Amino acid sequence: MTKRTKHSFLHGALILTAAAVIVKIVGALFKIPLNIIIGGDGMGFFSTAYELYMPVYVLSNAGLPVAIARVVAECSASGRYLDARKTLRLANIIFLITGFTGFCIMFFGAGVLVDFIGNPGAYLAVRAMAPTVFFVCLTSAYRGYYEGLQNMYPTALSQVVEVVTKLVLGFGLAMFIYNAGMNGFNLNGTVFGKAYADFDSAQIAVAQYAAAGAILGVSAGALFSALAVFLRHKIFGDKITPEELNAPQTVMRKRTLIKKIVTIAIPVALGSIVGQLTGIIDLFSVLNRLGHAADLDFSAVIGAYKNADLAGKNIEDLPNFLFGCYKGMAVTLYNLIPTFTVAIGISALPPITVAWTSKNMTALKRNVESVLRVTMLLAIPAGIGLSVLSGRILMLLFGSRPTEAAVAAPLLTVLGIAVVFSSACSPINSMLQAIGHAKLPVKIMVVCAAIKLLINYELVGIPGINIMGAAIGTLVCYVLIMVISLIFLLKITRINPDLKSVFLMPLISGLICAAVAYCCANLFDLFMPARFSVVPAIIAGIIAYFAALVLLRVISEEDLRMLPNGEKLVAFYKKLPSIVSRH
Repeated sequence: MTKRTKHSFLHGALILTAAAVIVKIVGALFKIPLNIIIGGDGMGFFSTAYELYMPVYVLSNAGLPVAIARVVAECSASGRYLDARKTLRLANIIFLITGFTGFCIMFFGAGVLVDFIGNPGAYLAVRAMAPTVFFVCLTSAYRGYYEGLQNMYPTALSQVVEVVTKLVLGFGLAMFIYNAGMNGFNLNGTVFGKAYADFDSAQIAVAQYAAAGAILGVSAGALFSALAVFLRHKIFGDKITPEELNAPQTVMRKRTLIKKIVTIAIPVALGSIVGQLTGIIDLFSVLNRLGHAADLDFSAVIGAYKNADLAGKNIEDLPNFLFGCYKGMAVTLYNLIPTFTVAIGISALPPITVAWTSKNMTALKRNVESVLRVTMLLAIPAGIGLSVLSGRILMLLFGSRPTEAAVAAPLLTVLGIAVVFSSACSPINSMLQAIGHAKLPVKIMVVCAAIKLLINYELVGIPGINIMGAAIGTLVCYVLIMVISLIFLLKITRINPDLKSVFLMPLISGLICAAVAYCCANLFDLFMPARFSVVPAIIAGIIAYFAALVLLRVISEEDLRMLPNGEKLVAFYKKLPSIVSRH
């Protein structure tokens, strides 16, 4: 049997980041046209179902697998490979029960959930999402098992299979259903057998069915993802050698191992769910408070969006429309970078667990600094860039829906700054979990989420602020989570990171990137429409950013050594010009 390959932190992060890039590109090909087809109303129904599902999604991608990865990493580090395999078998049983329970709650409780949220039109989409809960839980055990063995390929494979299936089937079903429904209304004034008096009401009705069709594609993606990771395991195995299995080792009793899994899984799972509390809070508070704001002063809510034509919206449909713009456009772009940094946290957990367990403080400090630095290198330029170019980016992607884009632009300006802080939360929490403090992120996030709920309740209910209050609440929430979590991490590990290389230099480089992009966008406006000037402006910003990274020597040679062919990269890096001393 071929000996398995272990990945370094950055090597594993690179694999998961590459998968995340593919996932986000394909996901954009799914969500951007979907926005254009079903509009703000349809995205309101879609987003309601998706937000109900997101805690389970995060649980299956960054919650349950993290718990299994930690147990398996500990077993592997101490040579207990029989316990590692036993962990996989037990996890399969636990997650099967968890997935079936989640399916029943979402499928049979759909009516109660949408009524409580205040968006009954999302009923079909919520029921269509229920099978996804079951299938993603089946995938979780295998993802966590291989992540614990420091093999990130199964996780990457399952993510790519899932998103490609979602694109093909989800978008195809949504487009087919939308066209069939509107053709029926144009021919005889009915939508799937029910008569409607006007075009707007028919379009909203069709959007409910089309959103459910898109969600069915999501469920199909989860099914094929589970099949892909299961078949890979059966065909290639885990590459644990017979010598490793037969070596002298202490074997835990099944009951003891179950207790260990559950003990770690519960706080980690709660932490991953609590990490989605901002989305859950938005779902359960924004629609109701928007309705209150509209009832209080409808004209003030409309007047908050001077660049958007909302004259045709009535008081009943406006909350769902605004929610659809916020979630379908602004939050979709906001979520791009935190998705990549989740991969950093997942990849960092096994080596940090091993370093902490073996009391190798040098390796621990090196890995913690690398995690923070790489996270900031991604988050700072992307977040500030999204903020300063928000309107242009939205018009580029959603130009055929100018009203929705105009509503989402100021929201994305605020959320772009929040990206910098929210991107750091998952890697920091993963490191806290790796050093045995899985309950701490839960406590921090619960407190900060309560603050977010309070801000939502107060600000969203003010007609002149309305849904902008949700974006402000998200920013405040993640600033607090990141700062508090980082303080605890450094205090517990007694690590004093190099603040200049970890935070200051990435910030300077990111500001240079955003400034160049913003100035170039204004310059290119003289020669082309603002909708398209953002493309060369972003390219100019990226070039300026990488030039700053090289000249300021922001990336350390130690970081490069963790990558594939690291020594060759270091040799090339040393030849490049710089304006500061080398690391």
